[in-house]
Amino acid sequence: MLFCFGIDACGPLNIVEDSNLIYEWLCRTGNPTGNYAAWSLWAAFAERFRFRMTLGVLTQLLVEARSRVIITSPFFQSGFGLSSGSIAEATEAALNRGVNLDILSTRRSLETVNRSLLTRRRAGGALRLLRPAANVEDDEKLGSHAKFCVADGQNAYIGSANLTGPGLSEHLELGLFLKGDLAKQIEQMWLYSIEIGLFLPAT
Repeated sequence: MLFCFGIDACGPLNIVEDSNLIYEWLCRTGNPTGNYAAWSLWAAFAERFRFRMTLGVLTQLLVEARSRVIITSPFFQSGFGLSSGSIAEATEAALNRGVNLDILSTRRSLETVNRSLLTRRRAGGALRLLRPAANVEDDEKLGSHAKFCVADGQNAYIGSANLTGPGLSEHLELGLFLKGDLAKQIEQMWLYSIEIGLFLPAT
């Protein structure tokens, strides 16, 4: 399970909403009654320490984005994250609103992204898939182990979680929700990394 400890005036904590997203996800991807005890434990853990579940944070970043979202993770998994569930649905909605979306991962992980879902839209936003240059040269190399999501250069999540089933439902993960200059700096690092060829378009 993922948790995000908000810093720098990140706004109200939506623990109940995050918990509902997790339970909805369990209903879609497995046996919710079998997972309910673990889900309840994580929800109580998050509430006790005023953490947020990162599934909720990532969904919020996509829902509130207006111009550009950047998502990076070395590991995606079919049935989770960008292939199914609330993150995939929020991604499609963002593209429909005209938000541009950059996704960075390895070749194997990008193959799990539900491209038919992401391209089934009526308008606007451009979808750009990228790979680390090292992964282009050698499929066995990750090239990037960074996990972050930046929206509009204003809000960002940086954490340990991959967009996989274990990362979204089983592991204790830790991340930070950032706003303002720090989020902008991450976006600028991203743009420069593309400029110098550290990240390349996926073909």
